[in-house]
Amino acid sequence: MSNAKNPALFYGAIAVAVVALLICIYYVIPGINHVLVSGNPTATHLKHVALFAALTVLGVVGALVTRPKAVAK
Repeated sequence: MSNAKNPALFYGAIAVAVVALLICIYYVIPGINHVLVSGNPTATHLKHVALFAALTVLGVVGALVTRPKAVAK
């Protein structure tokens, strides 16, 4: 499969990385109401932070692996 004709995976991986990073930052901030948590919704949730940080890394690696190659002249 040629990535030069269809860079959707590349841009999709970048989008996943950016969204996961934003959610990671959201869960690390204490004092705001975090959705989808059990226990104290205003505390820092390190498991969520670790999960979304790992998804950020996977998105970056996916973008690096699927980046479009330059066309040789």
